[in-house]
Amino acid sequence: MSYILVADVGGTKLAAALFDIHQQLLSTREVASDKTNREALFACLIDSFAQLCAEKEVTFNEISKVSIGVPGIVDIEKGIAVYQNNIPWENFPICTRLTEVFPHAHIKMDNDVYIATWGEYRAREFSKETMVYVTLSTGISCCTVVNGEFLRGTGLAGEIGFSIVYNDGTTLEESVAGPAIEKLGRKLLGDSEILLKDIMELYYNGNPIVDKILEPLVQSVEKQLQQIIFLLDPHCIVLGGGFFNHHPKIIDYIKEAIQQRFVGTPFAGKEQIIEGSIHKGEAGLYGAAIK
Repeated sequence: MSYILVADVGGTKLAAALFDIHQQLLSTREVASDKTNREALFACLIDSFAQLCAEKEVTFNEISKVSIGVPGIVDIEKGIAVYQNNIPWENFPICTRLTEVFPHAHIKMDNDVYIATWGEYRAREFSKETMVYVTLSTGISCCTVVNGEFLRGTGLAGEIGFSIVYNDGTTLEESVAGPAIEKLGRKLLGDSEILLKDIMELYYNGNPIVDKILEPLVQSVEKQLQQIIFLLDPHCIVLGGGFFNHHPKIIDYIKEAIQQRFVGTPFAGKEQIIEGSIHKGEAGLYGAAIK
């Protein structure tokens, strides 16, 4: 029997999984990403794979496919992680290096957001539909699938974090990503050490100040999603990533805001295409296994 190894390599954590040939999840492993240098991170990846295989008594020779998602700019034709701002793999030939370890396996790699998008796309049994996946955590980005194919442009499609949302030049990422929420929260709450999870706990406990912290996020994301709907009129928009996965209530607020905007227009009711993630934090693992 043959197996599939997959990984979602991030700046904070490295998630890996073992699937059987029928794409059924057998085991997962999550460790902190060792960003000491490029070789340390690669060793961290291989060690995670080795641990997963040992757990299920699978040898590397039984691996038929290895598929990974990495952040930033990638060259999928050459199998190179071109540029990332949160891991030390600039111009790293990841596919070549993986082939040295798994000489009998088919090696694949892609941008992590694209991989997660594919996991969500196929989870809905889509094949010809248009779907946009928006991920929000320490940053914000998106990926679009049209007729079963990624919309890549010339390589930077989906970098919505650079969109200007305020007249002073503030970008979408600077106003809605995790660090931005923490920055505003520390200012309004008068606590220089408070973290996002603490801010959200205050929110669920009814703290009125936190409403002012989250209001810019809801408004900015709402406007971005409206533009996506106007431009693409997709079948589905999925909101994923750490923030939306842990706080689906915010998705409801965004949908309500868009609903009010669309009343009396040809787009009335389109807010219903906005959904939360099905696979949540494992979207990238499933996407890597089935792509």
